[in-house]
Amino acid sequence: MRSRIPAALFVVALLLSPLMTAAQPAAVPSTTVAFKKGASSAAVQGKLQGPDAAARDYVVRAGAGQKMTVEMQTKSTSAYFNVLAPGSEEALYRGEVAGEPRWSGALPANGDYRVRVFLNRAAARQGKSAAYTLKIAVVN
Repeated sequence: MRSRIPAALFVVALLLSPLMTAAQPAAVPSTTVAFKKGASSAAVQGKLQGPDAAARDYVVRAGAGQKMTVEMQTKSTSAYFNVLAPGSEEALYRGEVAGEPRWSGALPANGDYRVRVFLNRAAARQGKSAAYTLKIAVVN
C-alpha cells in the first residue's frame, strides 16, 4: 500500500505539470529608454491592444537617490502605469490604485527600473486599445 501512494502522487504531478506551465504569465515586451546626450528626460509613444498586447515595459537605468518623474498622457480611462524597482515585481507606484497619471519619487537602488504601461484586465479582455505618450525624467 505504501509504494502505491508515492507512485500515485508522481502520476498526479506529471498530469498537472502542463497546466502549471500554461498558467505562467506571458513575458511583457520591453523597450529600453535612452536619454539623448545631455538630456534628463525622454518621451515615448505607444499603443496597447488587448488582449495580446495589453502591456509594455519601458526600461530606464537610474541610480539610488535620483528622482524619477513619470507622466502618462492618454484619452483612455483603462490605461495605467506602474513603476517597478530593479529585479522586483513589487511596484513603487501603482497607477490603477493611485488613479493619477503622474508619479515622482526618489529611487531606492541602482539598476534598471521598469515603467509598465498596461490596460486594466477588463479592457484587455474586451480587446480595447489605448494610445499613449509616456514622459520619463531622471534627475540627481
